[in-house]
Amino acid sequence: MTDACQRVHALVDGELAPEEAQRVRLHLATCATCQEELGRLLQLKALAQELKAPVETRAPAAPPQRSRAFRPRWSRYARRGGLGLLVTVMASAALVFLLPRAREPRAELLWMTDAPTRSLELRSSYPGADVYHPYETLRAGGSSTQQPVPLAEMARLEEKGDFRGIAAAYLLRKDVESAAAYLARAGDSPEVEAERAVVELLRGDAPEALRRLEDVLERVPHHPQAMWNRALALAQLSLELTASEQFEAVAALGEPGWSDEARRRAEELRARATQERESWQGALKAGDAMRAHTAVPSTEELQRHPGLFRLYFYDALRTARTVEQVRALFPVAETLDTLDGGTVMRDAVRRTEASDLRRRTPLAEDYARLARREPLQGGVPAFLERLRAAREEELLLGALLHAGVVDKHLEEYQRLTAATRDPWFLLLSEQEHAKVLASRGELLQAEQRLLGAVKQCGETPVAYRCAQLERQLAALYRQLHRPAEAVRHAQAAWQWSRKDGAWGQELVVLLELGQLSRFRHQPSLARSYLYEALAREPKSCALKHFVFANSASAHLNALEVDEARRSIDMALQCPDTLTASGAQVLADLARLRPSPGDAERLEKGLAALRGSERLEAGQSALLTQSEGRFLLERDRAAGEALLRRAISESEQFPRSNVNARKARTYSYTSLLLAAGKAREFDKAFALLSEELGGALPERCVLGVTVDDERTLVLVRGADGQLQGWYDASRTAPLRSVEGLIPGELLMPLRACEQIVVAARPPLHGRAGLLPADMAWSYFLPRPAPVVAPAVPPRRLVVADVEPPPGLSLAPLGAWGPPPPGGVLLSGSAATPGRVLEAMTKATEVEIHAHGLINLEVSDASLLVLTPGPDGRYALTAGEVRSRRLGGAPLVILAACRAAHTSPTSHEPFSLPVAFLEAGARAVLAATVDIPDAQAVRFFEGVRSRIQAGQPVAVALRDERVVWMERGGADWVRAVLAFE
Repeated sequence: MTDACQRVHALVDGELAPEEAQRVRLHLATCATCQEELGRLLQLKALAQELKAPVETRAPAAPPQRSRAFRPRWSRYARRGGLGLLVTVMASAALVFLLPRAREPRAELLWMTDAPTRSLELRSSYPGADVYHPYETLRAGGSSTQQPVPLAEMARLEEKGDFRGIAAAYLLRKDVESAAAYLARAGDSPEVEAERAVVELLRGDAPEALRRLEDVLERVPHHPQAMWNRALALAQLSLELTASEQFEAVAALGEPGWSDEARRRAEELRARATQERESWQGALKAGDAMRAHTAVPSTEELQRHPGLFRLYFYDALRTARTVEQVRALFPVAETLDTLDGGTVMRDAVRRTEASDLRRRTPLAEDYARLARREPLQGGVPAFLERLRAAREEELLLGALLHAGVVDKHLEEYQRLTAATRDPWFLLLSEQEHAKVLASRGELLQAEQRLLGAVKQCGETPVAYRCAQLERQLAALYRQLHRPAEAVRHAQAAWQWSRKDGAWGQELVVLLELGQLSRFRHQPSLARSYLYEALAREPKSCALKHFVFANSASAHLNALEVDEARRSIDMALQCPDTLTASGAQVLADLARLRPSPGDAERLEKGLAALRGSERLEAGQSALLTQSEGRFLLERDRAAGEALLRRAISESEQFPRSNVNARKARTYSYTSLLLAAGKAREFDKAFALLSEELGGALPERCVLGVTVDDERTLVLVRGADGQLQGWYDASRTAPLRSVEGLIPGELLMPLRACEQIVVAARPPLHGRAGLLPADMAWSYFLPRPAPVVAPAVPPRRLVVADVEPPPGLSLAPLGAWGPPPPGGVLLSGSAATPGRVLEAMTKATEVEIHAHGLINLEVSDASLLVLTPGPDGRYALTAGEVRSRRLGGAPLVILAACRAAHTSPTSHEPFSLPVAFLEAGARAVLAATVDIPDAQAVRFFEGVRSRIQAGQPVAVALRDERVVWMERGGADWVRAVLAFE
């Protein structure tokens, strides 16, 4: 029971101070149990009036005082009102009736929190489960003061249908799965959602908990338990400053016990963050002093920031001019060697000590100038030649990096790093080589280079260098638009940085994680990372722009136009600063919420971006697209010319370049919708066909695209007549595609035997776009012409797989003998490697396995197979699309959610799409869970029809209709065909 619940009777009795009375009124707005209690009090008073004389009415409470609460600057829920007025009216009505009543918690709920301390940090919103007690951390060998669940009390709650109460009792005892089972039966309300967030936090899924908690706070802005748990979720992610601010907001609510603990936790978190920042800043100064040979860091400093001091150590060694300066570095080398294991740094000191320092001094002095970014007499090339002539290879190694010319002397740099046999330089060499490859657009080669280097981190870990490699790999995967892998490596970079005490490096990783979370449509997580970064460097104008531009983009994704406008305006408060993300936001707001100064800001910002050396490959085309998209709203002809130029620019890059692919897709989106808005449907259809390589048929085709608030539908029926429909009235993100196609445009398609659906992302692969009684399939143009394979029929069946025990997946129905003339991979043979190899020669592929959506592995769904020798069990879209299916097979994916599509806006990405790109002629898969007992019979029915000569879409429709007529098989509606 919450403290506010205990005071409902005191509120009715008029015994609370004004501030406390207002707090209880606010609580009443969110607590169904207390509202019921208030109703009972009114009924009891009515009865009491018949039994005894009325008592004196007391004075009404004083006007309430508004309490301060945590308000993230871009948070929607921080700007919404509550039900305070309604509750005030209810409470005032209750004050008219004065029935003396005990003020302690309801006796039947006291058992939930009857211990003197609590063992659960989190708070439950259930009355009776939120009484404050000091938090007790259980240590090894300790025992909880919490008593076992009293079965009689649980039975009483079960009898009342109080599933939330049962869940709360389980949560207090950290029985997560039992709590989750009862919460699934508890309905949908802010209170239940808050409890589900507790479940996710106890499972260790802070991002999902944050999503649920922000949903609660959107509906109930000052929900105490949600605010508390949100602070703990942020702390679980090591976001100390945002967690501290959220705890401070809880403290401001003034709850007895909870406020004091919240204030203490806020102070501890802020002190920890301050200590880390001051320690890092002190280390930078100590490093400068070591490089200047005026002081050496203490052993304690070296142990806190080993990577940073190793960075400074090499420069200090190279700029040493006397034996004494060299020897002074030996204790530093000894300490750092001990931390990493080995003697490479002490060996370097001994080599330098034995060298001719007097001859080297002039070169060392110039090296120091280069490291300080000071100009060199004769220039950098001449200095490098002097180092080569003097055979000062260690100085040359550092000079190539400081001068930023490794790309021009890569082979030499690799030779120099290999000669050191120092893991620090070996990893650095791989990192620099990957940068060179990426700059040439050879992203896949850069990926392999970085993956090999990261693997070395498991053998000879050098935390600072490993953090750099993981961060570079995350940025590369972001460029390749492989968010799941990008997040995995960004989180690894975060862990390495924290291990190394690299507080300054963490900032870059936070920004990377914030961007990636936005790409994956996780706005609450994106805001958390970005706000933490800004809280660390609140005076950085460039950082402020980056954070609020990304925030504006996230708001646009949610069609929160006013919030997006406010965020981009805050970002543009930094003069002469614009990011690619900010440019795209301005381009969209030119249509949705323009501002007079936008054109000038965009023009200046794009000019600066185009002149930047940091522009990624293909990003120039993306900027041209943003400019054209912006101008389209003011001068259609000029805007379309720029969009055409962006398409031409994008085609200069290989298909692996994601920036170029985005520029092309977004440009066509704008051209298509501009034509639709002008009701130039012939032009729109020609554009759609052009985008897809001119492969669209002239009859029985549906083309559809959406973008924010806009929808364009194009239809050619059996008679070939073109009809179109354009709408720009959507005010919320599109959740379901059912009903998206207007009924009058479905009619011309009814006469078609089968329909080709050209649905642009993010619609491609969604179930329900057309009715289940129509024969239709999603169309995907092949990236290159495919010659019909001259191979004999070969059927591959994958079944009876052995999932990893840790996934706790139930075994699927046994398959039986191998298919006649085919191959069966089952049991220990059904590994991802064996399946991939067998698929390359098959003309039919049928996979019966569990399908999972695991965003840590892939943004599309994956198939669970038998673990191979390396422990890998997942067959992902990324692995499939990298193969070549020489038999152009029909692929049947009899697995749950195998057709789940990643919510990308520039290209479709799913297992079916991956199979088509690898060479499959058609794919059948479902977007929902499918029952094991029915899957084999249904897909075999479809396959038999196809073998009998029916087109894929027709065979699927006919079998689906038969199953629907039998009843009880709604899942077949979500089985889709891809061709």
